[in-house]
Amino acid sequence: MADALEARLNTRAPKRVKDDLSALAMRRHIDESELTRSLIDEAIRRETYPGVAFRTTSTGRDAAVEGRRLYIWQVMETLWASDGDITAAAEYLDLRPDQVRTAMAYYTAYPDEIDRVIKQNQEEAARLESLQALQEKTRRR
Repeated sequence: MADALEARLNTRAPKRVKDDLSALAMRRHIDESELTRSLIDEAIRRETYPGVAFRTTSTGRDAAVEGRRLYIWQVMETLWASDGDITAAAEYLDLRPDQVRTAMAYYTAYPDEIDRVIKQNQEEAARLESLQALQEKTRRR
């Protein structure tokens, strides 16, 4: 969500909302303005793609399948591994086909975001494989 900040929003909110926003910003260690932008963006995406939720991860906030421990990137990788067969991917992940379609629609709208997460995961996996090989070498020395 590193889009250019080209538009300005100005709104009034109850003090309770402002206080809750301030407390959440402190817990997340981010600026209130950045948190507000993020929450608005996520709310619009959730409205546009029912069934998509957002979870905090070590790399930020990632799109996920609501009510499941699956991220959109995982659904997409499974769909690709299934040669685009929505039914096969849904069965493998124990999802409904409409949940796979929602993940696909989300990916279509935000491919750079999901591809970035996939790339980060691949880089981390490669790093861990190298570390494991080094540890194995050290152990057998």
